[in-house]
This record gives sequence, C-alpha cells and structure tokens, in this order.
Amino acid sequence: MKVMFDTNIYISFIRNRSFEHILQQRGSIKYISAIVLMELWGGARTRKAEGLLNQLQKPYKDSNRIVTLSISDYISTGNIIANLPVMYHDLRKRADFINDIQIALSALSIGATLYTENKKHFDIIKSLLKGLKVEYPTP
Repeated sequence: MKVMFDTNIYISFIRNRSFEHILQQRGSIKYISAIVLMELWGGARTRKAEGLLNQLQKPYKDSNRIVTLSISDYISTGNIIANLPVMYHDLRKRADFINDIQIALSALSIGATLYTENKKHFDIIKSLLKGLKVEYPTP
C-alpha cells in the first residue's frame, strides 16, 4: 500500500514523536510530496532543523519517492480554486489551502493514501477530488 504524509504529521513527529506508529509501519511504501518538503524547509530556521530535514528526505531521495506535480496537476489546482463553492471562497487565497490541494493531487497521482491531521481542509478537498484516500490518524 502506498502512503503519503501531510506536513503536520511530520511536524507532530518531530516535536513530540506523535504518529511514530504510522510513520514506521511495515508493509507500506512511503512517498513524500515535494510540496511537503517545501513546507518543511520553509519552517527550518536552525542548522539542527536543516540537519533533521536532510536526514528525513534522504531515504525518499535515494529511493526516488519524492512526488512532484505535473502541468495538469497545476491546472487542476487552478480549476479547483476557481470552482470552489461560494461558502469556501475565503480559502481561495490561503497558501496553506492551496498547498493542501497540491499535496492531495500528489497523493492521488500515485494512488497513495494521505495521512493528515487537517480534517477541515481535506474534507473539502476530498469532496472535490474523487478517488482521493485520506486518513485522519490519532497520535
């Protein structure tokens, strides 16, 4: 089974070892979205954090399991934003929501189940992206 983790899962793990059980589960093939790496690197403000991220991304790089977006994924992102129902228009210009759409498209592109703590965003995204598999694990 292919799995992918949202940025918040890695952050919770780094901060207090939450979600260790799903990050280290056997029998799954783990991938990481380039968008998640971007978000993690955007928050790295110390040499220690940079070292930790280099260590985190190494197995993904070595096994060619970093998922990048295609041109059609960027077009899909734009279409999703443009066609959001009126009740979600406040999310249209929020970078975190746009990144979450792209993380979802990354998971969908390889048929991976996405693990996240962000139920609010991903319930909306899941309703717009048929076939997206999302899990909301508990720490």
